[in-house]
Amino acid sequence: MPLELLTCSRTMTSGAVLCAALLVCPVSARGQGADADRQNAARAKRVAREFEAAARVLTVFDRQGKVVTTVGERGVYFDPVFSPDRTRLAVIQADFEAETRDVWVFDVATGRRTRITSNRTVAEERVRSPIWSPDGRQLAYAALRDGYEGVYRAAADGMGAEELLYRHPGANLSVEDWSLDGRYLSFSTSDVFGSALYVLPVAGDGAHIPIEVVRGEFELRGGVFSPDGRFVSYGSDESGSNEVYVRPLSLSSAPVAGPPHAVSDNRGRFTMHSGWRRDGREFYYVAQNLAIMAVEVMADSTIELGRPTLLFRPSQAIPLDPRRISVSRDGERIVIAVPHAPKLEQVTVFDRQGAVLQRLGEPGVYRNPTLSPDGTRIAVTRVVPETGDWDIWMFNLTSGVDTPVTSDASEDDWPIWSPDGSELAYRSQRGLFERIYRKRWDGTGNEERVFQYTPGAHLEVTDWSADGRFLTFQDGCWGVLYVVPLAGAQNAPERRAMEWLRDEYQVAEARFSPDVRLIAYLSDQVEADEFRLYVSPFDPTRPDAARGSAMPVQVVSDNILGMVSWRQDGRELYYLTPDWEVMAVDITTMPTIQAGTPRRLFKLPGPLPGNPKQWKSVAPDGQRFVFVLNVPVTVP
Repeated sequence: MPLELLTCSRTMTSGAVLCAALLVCPVSARGQGADADRQNAARAKRVAREFEAAARVLTVFDRQGKVVTTVGERGVYFDPVFSPDRTRLAVIQADFEAETRDVWVFDVATGRRTRITSNRTVAEERVRSPIWSPDGRQLAYAALRDGYEGVYRAAADGMGAEELLYRHPGANLSVEDWSLDGRYLSFSTSDVFGSALYVLPVAGDGAHIPIEVVRGEFELRGGVFSPDGRFVSYGSDESGSNEVYVRPLSLSSAPVAGPPHAVSDNRGRFTMHSGWRRDGREFYYVAQNLAIMAVEVMADSTIELGRPTLLFRPSQAIPLDPRRISVSRDGERIVIAVPHAPKLEQVTVFDRQGAVLQRLGEPGVYRNPTLSPDGTRIAVTRVVPETGDWDIWMFNLTSGVDTPVTSDASEDDWPIWSPDGSELAYRSQRGLFERIYRKRWDGTGNEERVFQYTPGAHLEVTDWSADGRFLTFQDGCWGVLYVVPLAGAQNAPERRAMEWLRDEYQVAEARFSPDVRLIAYLSDQVEADEFRLYVSPFDPTRPDAARGSAMPVQVVSDNILGMVSWRQDGRELYYLTPDWEVMAVDITTMPTIQAGTPRRLFKLPGPLPGNPKQWKSVAPDGQRFVFVLNVPVTVP
């Protein structure tokens, strides 16, 4: 499993989404009986593919967005942060071959690097969010050790042992900042009840007991000290949309009571590491549309802030999140882990032989396109450039016109057409909850809430049955496949999800057969992280019954990437291989389930963005296919 997927967050956005148990999704060690040479070759190919997709270049920009320099070679980098004097970068570097993540320090001028941690595999140990001490001699970071997360510090020259400062009883801990007087760290945590921001005293040899600063049923991002230690800035969605706040803070005892001051005027996605200028007269954040903003601080007695001003806005081809960007203490340099081969995407329609029939829309950021039942429209998730919002959009294949189906601050994704083509179902994140909604395909009328999932847990909508009675979704850890009956009144609070398959293996992409008597799905029960295609009976008269005692039939014995779909007559199934081949296999279901020999229809110019185990790319008649293809771009 790629290192990027070793947490239960499988969304395409920057924010971390928690699985129901708030644990790392398990990595299986099965498959010892398979041929070792074949396994090694397949693994090497997968690692190379994953590295190519995830590789970044540490790139330093000035305040106007001009590239000043790059640091080191391309690699898989997270959490780059400048030393106080701007001469070094601390960063998390992932090694896909060794399956490790470690803290490294790079010299900005020469690119020479020093290893700070030496972790075992990410299933056992991992680190994140390094922060510099004010004198540049030490680093603090969050780490998993012996099954527990904690705050650690170590010498920035790689010498000596790391020191445990605080052991956290939960999970999802991130170190955010180190106060300029050296006495305090800030860190944030997330759980099923929301998020919290803490201040941790670190001076001296006594007990390091954290002080809770902010807690609420919302997502909290960051927690950066003002240089004088009297304020803290952070981002959250406590108002219902992403904003950046500044809050009074006392580090000598308990936090000062008082409401936060909202800073961002067009929604702020997150504050940046070390995000206050050292003189206290300016601080920095990233807006919802990924513009890099500066805010002037004009008064000291309480706090008086100017209006946010734009420094620069990177290309859409440079995705930003708190783990890819930070600012220097003097405010003159911004470091971003930039994709080594920047690209955008374009919605593209193919025929059954692989010929391109149509390209739709301007290059941008798109995910999960799906054709309407009559083949005349495409629903797709789109990042709107002006706002940075993830919304559902619709393309008309005849006119090429694109129109929004949703237009809100919530994160909307995974559109699925109703069988008559009149509605779309989709997942939307609203605060702590991920929900399934449905709405008319043209965006008119009100949306209806179909289902609300466990607080803090992640879901992925996968199918809508041909009789209109059921939706399916999978949990964020790919451990359970659910069925949601749609009977009942609109916004019915009693509507419940039913576990159709809970397995010790990973399972994904449940798809109803056209007669709603079977479900096709993927499972890695044969070999860890290699998915085969199975078909198993489903009883629509007893949707609350788990997958019965009847053994599922393995339809395809090769590893599958995703894109499972049925033809509307139920006689053909489609899927995608790890080599980006679009495949078809004949299938008969009476009197027993039997499959023919898979055959290749065409090969895509992969790798493609997104996760194929969420894709529903095939027209019901099997004659057209829709994907988002990469479009290389030049980043200034």
